[in-house]
Amino acid sequence: MSQTADRYAKALFELAQEQKCLEAVEVSLTDIRKLIIDLSEFHQFLNNPILSYEERCVILKALFEGKIPELSLKFILFVTYKKRLSILLNITESFDRLYLASTNQLRAYVTTALPIEEADKVSFNQRLSDKFQHHILARWTTNPSLIGGFRVFIKGQMYDYSFKNQLNRFYQQAVQSA
Repeated sequence: MSQTADRYAKALFELAQEQKCLEAVEVSLTDIRKLIIDLSEFHQFLNNPILSYEERCVILKALFEGKIPELSLKFILFVTYKKRLSILLNITESFDRLYLASTNQLRAYVTTALPIEEADKVSFNQRLSDKFQHHILARWTTNPSLIGGFRVFIKGQMYDYSFKNQLNRFYQQAVQSA
């Protein structure tokens, strides 16, 4: 991440804490991050050098006014004024890291071969929570190509306990010994 994005995120984080709207700002920035990632048109808008400051503000107000906290909107307009909309995605990611650290939480991305029951998810989250000493916010997906087992991506590391990975390792060992 860029240092500039980190500075903007830290300033917004501190303001949100002061104004006691940290959770609401986190939710709004998460939604904005999803927009940037999922909608190529929105991403292009943020990086469009042709639009003036005034045009950008009109569009941003039309999109977000009354739908996100006032602090979030003012911040986005400030970032627009400073000509930093191109790093808004990085700012939202940096803010998310600050928020998670302050609330003793970690994000985990869990992929299983088959859908699993809610009770198993709760148990799995508890085991991760015990291991990493943080509350776990897990995002669950399925990928049948894993054959069985699961993969967990947490704290920048991949833990792969899938049958597919085990078969690949077995195959590599068999090839090397032959």
